[in-house]
Amino acid sequence: MHSLAQEIKVSASLLAAVYTASANGSVVDTLGFDTASVVISTGAIDLVGGDETYSFKVQEGALADGSDMADVSGATATVTAANQQKKIALNGLTTARKRYLRVVMTQAGATSSLAVAAPIVLARGYNSPQA
Repeated sequence: MHSLAQEIKVSASLLAAVYTASANGSVVDTLGFDTASVVISTGAIDLVGGDETYSFKVQEGALADGSDMADVSGATATVTAANQQKKIALNGLTTARKRYLRVVMTQAGATSSLAVAAPIVLARGYNSPQA
């Protein structure tokens, strides 16, 4: 029997930082895996102006450089408070999805600022255990 750590691969997309503008995460190669989950974990959030919004989505593409990325339908989440955790799940990486994924964060509002990390966790690998 394998541990959870041996069955998954955590790949950085949106690195842990304080963001004051919208950002595209790094492209993640999903080759060899069947499912993926984006784990959005927030810290401090600026809601002072009352009009700030923080939205996340997953994009997919066939090119490693991310130049052909397009939104994955329904793969979205919105953060509304500090210290929240959200998840976006994607199944069928081998049959229904393109090979490369990334997380995109869109911020709007007068004084938007958000501490966040959003890695992509790959699972159900063809070759277990994972390195």
